[in-house]
Amino acid sequence: MRHLLSEPQLIKILAALSEPFNDFPVEYDFVADKVRGVDPDVLYEILYSEVAPVCFTNLVAAVPPVWTGFDPETLRESIEERLAARERNWFRRQFDKVLVRWLEYNYAYIWKEIASRL
Repeated sequence: MRHLLSEPQLIKILAALSEPFNDFPVEYDFVADKVRGVDPDVLYEILYSEVAPVCFTNLVAAVPPVWTGFDPETLRESIEERLAARERNWFRRQFDKVLVRWLEYNYAYIWKEIASRL
């Protein structure tokens, strides 16, 4: 369903959904404003299947490498690389299925905060 989004719209959504993975307090109203108008099911899928697998390590790092925000273009490229690897490799698909479930469980609060403001 992400294919229904224009490239600029997708980049804006990816950047907004990466905000909760920065090392600063999250302004969930800001995030919700940036993604409002997009189907919540699409946002949920993008958050946990695309953004979180690339960004979550920033939250668990002893010294997070990203403090003020992920570069939108670099983020998009990293996500596209991960999606392509998933497509090419059966083991990667299986690993990522498990990872996505783990991310949905451990970071459920992120979606709750965003969804409550949509």
